Amino acid sequence: MRRVAALAVLPLAAVTACSGGDLPDGLKVAGVVGRQPTVTIPGSSPSGKLKVETLRKGKGPEVADGDLVVANYVGYRWNGGDHKLVASSYDAGRPAMFPYGRLVTGLNKALEGQRPGGRVLAVIPPNQGYGAGGYAPWQIGANDSMVFVLDVIATYHNGASAQGQPQLQNDPAMPQVTPGATPRMKIPSTAPPGRLRVRTIIQGSGPPVQAHQLVVFHDLGQVWRTGKVFEDSRGRGRPDSVVAGAGQMISGWDRAVVGQRVGSRVLVVIPSKDGYGATGHAASGIKKNDTLAFVIDVLAAY
Repeated sequence: MRRVAALAVLPLAAVTACSGGDLPDGLKVAGVVGRQPTVTIPGSSPSGKLKVETLRKGKGPEVADGDLVVANYVGYRWNGGDHKLVASSYDAGRPAMFPYGRLVTGLNKALEGQRPGGRVLAVIPPNQGYGAGGYAPWQIGANDSMVFVLDVIATYHNGASAQGQPQLQNDPAMPQVTPGATPRMKIPSTAPPGRLRVRTIIQGSGPPVQAHQLVVFHDLGQVWRTGKVFEDSRGRGRPDSVVAGAGQMISGWDRAVVGQRVGSRVLVVIPSKDGYGATGHAASGIKKNDTLAFVIDVLAAY
């Protein structure tokens, strides 16, 4: 879906400290998994080779193709005697989402085979990182290596779906949603509702989604007028994520998701004023004043 403007969680009590002895390129990493690590980077230059070291093995399913990986991380720029912390999910106050298979080569290799609860260190040279162009938001230049320490929290496969208590669908004015892990919608041949409508199809048992939490979801979106599917996260091959209630999505989608319990599947009918309005979205087949219908599976919130 176009934005308007990217499982088992182990508690801290279950993890142990890890520290760097003979780590790649003389690095040292200290601290418990789940809290921001202390990373000591030497004054020498990195080797220029990709180095990956699992500092703590996790448990549960391995990261696999099509997974959305939830992880906390710190990222450092390293170029000879110069090194600097350039990114930290701990400082941001929420974990980050890593679409495995679509990351820079070094990060994909670092996450390969990792499991929830694990910690991995990666030293990524430019040719397996951001290349000659660098990455301006993090002030990474063409010759800079990256040092990442990632604490894997969870992995979500493309087959993930809502888990909870099915609810009756008895409103003929609303689309009917097929049951199962891959829902489909049948839109009625009647005029759409004139206001935002939200119905719970599966009632989850997790905590309610709060505004500004990072939400992991699957969704299916169709144009009421034509039935055209314009959004299908499962068709893209992996779950998606967004900061709910932060204006990253159309307002009707945001309003529908905030307050839903994790594990729920919700049916949402969004009038144009809460969608793409008088402008529409031509590339998606959405004309001005089109009403939209969504099925959203709320998989997790952080």
